[in-house]
Amino acid sequence: MNIAFERTARRGFYSVTLNGKRSYVPFRLFYAVFPRMNRQVTRGTVEATDRQLEALGIVAEIMEKDRHQIRYTVELGYDIYGRPCATNYIVNAFHLGQTIAIVPAAFRRITGAHERATDGCMDVTGAQLGELGFIRKEVVSNAASNAILSA
Repeated sequence: MNIAFERTARRGFYSVTLNGKRSYVPFRLFYAVFPRMNRQVTRGTVEATDRQLEALGIVAEIMEKDRHQIRYTVELGYDIYGRPCATNYIVNAFHLGQTIAIVPAAFRRITGAHERATDGCMDVTGAQLGELGFIRKEVVSNAASNAILSA
């Protein structure tokens, strides 16, 4: 069976179409499933065996469970002379009801956003949410239950 793939603008992921559904797969796992693939090819189709389809399906299912959407905007700060002096990304995770401000270098390193990106939305994993500084409810509830058990 042929699988359509495309390297995404978000660094480190391939967009793969499986059974008519688009999924995002980390490039290292994509290359682990297709080890002989030319890594300079950015889009196309690849012939997959049943085992490769199963492996990609498992990876895609895991990635779907751990996807969260964020929205980001660049905020410029100005000094008393009107010159830009500070820049932050304002990042919203609407499903958590939280908004944070983060320096651009950290935001780009964690999410893989392009350095010219000024506003938009993207999907991130739970680990990336934590690294950005968002507080997830399931993490807080696990920490609270561990604190109760250790007391």
